[in-house]
Amino acid sequence: MRNDPRRDIIHNFLLPTLLFAALGGMTWAVRGCSGYGAVNGCVFAGVTWGAAWWFIARDPAAGQSRRYASGWIVLALAVGIGLSGGRGWMQWPSFFRGELLIDAQAGKFVPISRGYGFLWLFIAGVPWAGIGACMLAWCGSARPLRARDWLLRIGCGIGAAYAALQLFHAYPEIFLPFYKTMQAQYLDAITHPETTAFPNLRRLYGDNRLAIMHLGIYLGFLAYEIGRRDGKNVVLIATVGILNGLGWSLCQNWQWAQNLWPNWNFNFWRCWESSGGISIGIAYGVAYYLVNRPDSNEAMQARWQNARPSLERFGLYFGLLLGLGLSIKNGLRGWANIYIGNEDYWSRILTLIIGPLMLLGLLFLLRQLWRRPLPSPPQGDVFPRAYGIIWLVLIVQNILAQLVTGPHNNFSENAFCVYYAALFILSAAIVRHYHRLKTIVV
Repeated sequence: MRNDPRRDIIHNFLLPTLLFAALGGMTWAVRGCSGYGAVNGCVFAGVTWGAAWWFIARDPAAGQSRRYASGWIVLALAVGIGLSGGRGWMQWPSFFRGELLIDAQAGKFVPISRGYGFLWLFIAGVPWAGIGACMLAWCGSARPLRARDWLLRIGCGIGAAYAALQLFHAYPEIFLPFYKTMQAQYLDAITHPETTAFPNLRRLYGDNRLAIMHLGIYLGFLAYEIGRRDGKNVVLIATVGILNGLGWSLCQNWQWAQNLWPNWNFNFWRCWESSGGISIGIAYGVAYYLVNRPDSNEAMQARWQNARPSLERFGLYFGLLLGLGLSIKNGLRGWANIYIGNEDYWSRILTLIIGPLMLLGLLFLLRQLWRRPLPSPPQGDVFPRAYGIIWLVLIVQNILAQLVTGPHNNFSENAFCVYYAALFILSAAIVRHYHRLKTIVV
């Protein structure tokens, strides 16, 4: 298989990209649904992508032929993409209409170049996918890192974020359109607070600041890998960030949809969310092909063998516990909000139930880590139940997607239910194919 260029393209590029794009089309659309949003919604997407990457990359053996196949990848993408969700994007879509919204509730705006829309969706898209790629890259560094190396790596991200914020505050006119003539409105937190649901200049100020800060984090982490001369980590991080920045810019938040179908009442915003997830999935698929093809060299396979298999197993299960636990809690909250109401009440109830269960799960994992360590180096497959794990993730996340898509007397909601089901069938078929492939290779 590895010596056949056609099969190499199929199994290392086309199918991974199709899988990540299909999962992105569902999870990123759900990201903005009832119960999710912001960090919670991005964790929902991140844990799903992480499980998919880990499953198709790993070999059912002690040695690994691919550099990025660690069980820590699930936690890395859940946390990395989750952290990127700590900001909004509602301030920028109007740019594609040539409008800078001063007060959306009152319908006030000033004309602005559409180029700002492409610029800011690119700036937003790069770290939104790229920070997760940074943490994924940490799961497969070319050379081991000591404690001081980790401090420097993390410090580069924090330092670059601080520098980006200092630039923003020192030269706001560079980052905020028409700042010199509208400074008072940008800083008016009383008339137009950031907490309002409607776009205004104060919220634009906050979102642009956070976008620049996140871009700083991304560039700081990338700079560290460049300085360390870890070529594949650099390619992985740069590919995901740049491709998704371009993809988001081209999608234009689907602001063009209403012009194409002026009389069609459809949820075009969720179409944008779905296409944004497809863009992220494609970016990760291309990066997978560029940096994560198998290496038949036995010395290299031994190099990617984890010397701490018990810790790797803990990392995988902790990532699943965190990602699926939060996803289930927020999905049930979203379902209750749609069909029962009083989302805040159900959020408290579910936190009181699922929170302790997650804590008990963590304590159980720590107990297993302490009392049942695996031999080091590992003598066989560290994850013999990998196929069951990926099916658990697919089934749970797709059930949650159906729960928060409603009510079913709405045509748009039913259309998305069918769409998610189709994406599930596609994802399941690809996962099944990889499972058979691994069985045949073994």
